[in-house]
Amino acid sequence: MVKRLFDFSVSLLGLFLLSPFFIVIGVMIKATSSGPVFFRQKRVGKGFRPFNIYKFRTMAAGATAAGPSITIGEDPRITPLGRWLRGLKIDEFPQLINVLKGEMSLVGPRPELPAYVEAFQEDYKVILKALPGITDLASIAFRDESAQLARSEAPERFYVESILPKKVKFAKTYVQNQSFFLDLKILFATFTTVFLSLPSPFKEEKAQEKKRVKEVILDSRTPIIFLLHFVAITSCYYLAFWLRFDGDIPLPHANLFLQTLPLVLFIRFAALYSFGLNQGLWRYAGLRDLLSIGSAVMASSVAIWGVLTIIPWGGVPRSIYLIDGFLLLLALSVLRVTKRIYAILIQTEVGTRRVLIIGAGNAGEMIAREMNQNSTYPKRPVAFIDDNPKKWAKKIHNIPVIGNCDEMERAVASVQADEILIAIPSATPAQMKRIIKQCKAMKLPMKSLPNISALIDGKVSVTDIRNLDIEDLIGRAEIRISDPGVASKIRGKRVLITGAGGSIGSELCRQVAALQPEQLILFERSENNLYHIELDIRERFPSVSLKCFVADILNTEKLDQVFSLHRPQIIFHAAAYKHVPMMEREPLEAVRNNIIGTSQVMKAANRYGAEEFVLISTDKAVSPTSVMGATKRVAEMMVQYFDTIGQTKLVSVRFGNVLESAGSVVPLFREQIKKGGPVKVTHPEIRRYFITIQEAVQLVLQSAVLGDGGEIFVLDMGEPIKVIDLAKTMIILSGFSPDEEIPIQLIGLRPGEKLVESLFEENEEIVQTRHEKIRLARNGNGNEKLPAYIEKFAAMNNQTETIEIKLLLKELIRSYQSEGLPTELNAQTEKVGNSRKTPSAVSPSP
Repeated sequence: MVKRLFDFSVSLLGLFLLSPFFIVIGVMIKATSSGPVFFRQKRVGKGFRPFNIYKFRTMAAGATAAGPSITIGEDPRITPLGRWLRGLKIDEFPQLINVLKGEMSLVGPRPELPAYVEAFQEDYKVILKALPGITDLASIAFRDESAQLARSEAPERFYVESILPKKVKFAKTYVQNQSFFLDLKILFATFTTVFLSLPSPFKEEKAQEKKRVKEVILDSRTPIIFLLHFVAITSCYYLAFWLRFDGDIPLPHANLFLQTLPLVLFIRFAALYSFGLNQGLWRYAGLRDLLSIGSAVMASSVAIWGVLTIIPWGGVPRSIYLIDGFLLLLALSVLRVTKRIYAILIQTEVGTRRVLIIGAGNAGEMIAREMNQNSTYPKRPVAFIDDNPKKWAKKIHNIPVIGNCDEMERAVASVQADEILIAIPSATPAQMKRIIKQCKAMKLPMKSLPNISALIDGKVSVTDIRNLDIEDLIGRAEIRISDPGVASKIRGKRVLITGAGGSIGSELCRQVAALQPEQLILFERSENNLYHIELDIRERFPSVSLKCFVADILNTEKLDQVFSLHRPQIIFHAAAYKHVPMMEREPLEAVRNNIIGTSQVMKAANRYGAEEFVLISTDKAVSPTSVMGATKRVAEMMVQYFDTIGQTKLVSVRFGNVLESAGSVVPLFREQIKKGGPVKVTHPEIRRYFITIQEAVQLVLQSAVLGDGGEIFVLDMGEPIKVIDLAKTMIILSGFSPDEEIPIQLIGLRPGEKLVESLFEENEEIVQTRHEKIRLARNGNGNEKLPAYIEKFAAMNNQTETIEIKLLLKELIRSYQSEGLPTELNAQTEKVGNSRKTPSAVSPSP
C-alpha cells in the first residue's frame, strides 16, 4: 500500500510539473517527423496481464514493421531528435502515465516483450508477482546496453542469449528482496547513474565523441576540488561574520570582510597545499585526513590572526577566528565524506555476496571498510568472528563480532554467509590449517589476505584478496636452514645442475646462485626450459658466472666436453623421468634416462675429480610398484655403490610429491577446476606426501653438508594427505562447491600407482641427523653386482620387451612389484608394512 501510494503521488506530481515540458517535446516531435507523439508497445505486466507501455516516439512512423524490435547504434530508423531523447533518457518519461494507471511502478522489473517472456516462462512466474517498473537493478547494470549490442554481429540473438538471462536474474533478485527502502536506493542510484552517463555539452577538438559527465568530472578533479575549497573557505568566513553579528553585519565589518577575504583565501590555500589536502582521494579519507585538516585549519587560523593583527586592517573580532576555524574544519570534513555517503546511497546490496570475515583485527577492519566504500565490489561484510573474547558482541563499522572459530557453523547460519574471508595476515601455517579445517565443514568458498610480509605498508584493499594457496591447506611450517655450512659449501665453487630447467632444477639454480658460486653450469635438454631459467638467473644474479648447455645426459661426448672444460666441483643431478603412467608405457626410456644417464653423470663426476654428487630421488623408489620408481631405486643403489669405488662423495635425497611442480596433481586439479570439472581422482583412498619446492631444495643443499658419502637422506614430511580431500579443498578454495558445482570423478588407479607411498623400506634403519627434519635411511652399501646389471640395461634396445626390463629390475630390487610380472615373482617380494621406527626410537647419527 505504501509503495502504491508513493508511486501514485510521485507520478501525478511528475506529470503535473512536466506537462509544459511534455508539450514542448510533443511539438518538436511533430515538427521533425510525421506520426504520433507517443509510441505504444505491448508488454507483459503483473500476473502476465498485457498492457501498452508509453514512450515518446523516437523512430520514424511505421519503423517497427521495417526491422527488428531491437534498435542499436546508428539505426537509420531513429530520428535525429529521437537519438537525442534516447541519449538523455527523456523518451522514458511518459511511462509515468503507466505508473498512474497502476500498470507499472517507479521501481520494479523492466517489462519485456511477450516473446521474451515466453522464452523465460518459469522465471517470469516469479518475476511477474511484482509490478514492472520504470527502473530496476538491471537498468543500472546495463546502462550501456546499446553499446554492447552495437558490438555484436547479431544484436537480437546476443540480447536473448547473453543480456536477457542476466536481466532475468536481476529481476528475480529484486522480487525476492523488494522493500520500500530498496526502491528509494534504486531510484537514487538510477538518477546519479543516468546523470553521470550523460554526454558532456562540450567536445574536445581531437576527440571523436563527447566525453561522459563522469569522465569530465574525473578529468577535472583538481579544479573541482579547488572550487569546492574556495566556496568552503569563503562561505565559512562570511558565516563567521554573520553569526558573530547575529545575522546583521555592520557596514564597516562587511567592508572588512571583503578587504581581508583575499588574504584569508591565500593563507588557507597555502595551508591546504602544504598538508597535501588538495591531492588526496576522498573515497579513502580517514582519521589521518581529519588530523591533517585540523592541523591545516589551526595553522592557517593562527597565521591569519597574526597577519591581521599587525597590518592596518585591524578590527576583526577575535571570535571570528574561532568561529571561522570551527566552521571550516566541519565543512572540509563533510566534503571528504561525501564520496562515502554517495557510495552508501547507491549500494543496493541486492545480489551481492555476504562475507563472513575471520579476524576482527586491523586487517579485518580495513578490508571491511574498503568493501563498504567500494560501490562496484559485489561483496559485503556481514559479520566478524574472532578468538579474542574481548571483541565479542562489539561492532566494527556497524558490523557485529559474533563469536569465535569454534562457533563457525552457528555464525554462518545466523548471518547466512555466502563466502568466508580469512583476514589474519600474521597467522602461522598451523593456525591457517586449523581455521581452514573449521571452514571446510561449511562448504563455502574461502578467500584470504596475503601474509604479513606482503602487507608491509599496512594497507589492505579488496584487490589483495586471493584464493587460498595449497600451502595454506597443507599447513606445513616451512623449513628454514640457517646452517652456515651450506653457504660455505657452495661459495666459490663450480656447481653443475642437470635438469636445470625442471621444477626442482630451476629452484636449485636460484638458491645456488644466491650463495655466490664461482660458476654455475646449467645442463638441460629442453631448449625452452633452459631459456627461461637462464633469463631468470641473469636478471636476478647478474654477477654470477653462468654457463648454459642444451644437452642430454645420455650424450657421453657432451658430458665429457662440459666436465673437461669447466671441471665442476659439485653436481646436483635433477635430470630424470618422473611421470609414473608414462614410464609404464615407455619403460626403456625410464631405464635409459634414470639408470644409464645417471650412471654416466656419476662416472664423469668421478673421472674429472668432482668433490660431491647429490642425487634427487623420490618416495616412489621405496618398495616400487612402477618402472619409474624402480629405476630411481636403482639410482639410489648406484649412489651407494659408486661412492665406495671413487673419490667423489655421492649422496641421495629422497622426498615426496612437490607442490606446484609440473608433474604434481595441484596444477592439474587447478586446470580441471578452471575448466569447470570434473576433477579426476584415481582412488578415494589414495594418499601422498607433499613438500614445497623451496623446502625440497633447501633439503638438497643441506644434504650436501650432512653427507659423508653413500647416504640416503629423507625429509620428515609429516602425515600423507588423502588426494580426494586435497581435490575437495582446492575446489572450495577456488570458490565452488565440490560435487554440486565442480564434480569429482574417480577414474581408478593408473598403471604403476599405489595407494600410499612410503618414505622408508621395511629393512631400512632410520637414523636422525643433526637437522630435526632430516633423517637417514641405512640399508647397506649397495649391490656388488650392480655394474653387471648396468651393462645389461645399457644393452637393451627398442626391440627389448617390456617384460624383460621388468624381470631384470625385479632381479635387482626384491621389493619391486608390477602387474606385468608373474604372480609367483611378486609373491617373492619382501614384506613391506606401514609401520616405521620413530625418530625417538633411534639414535642420532654421529
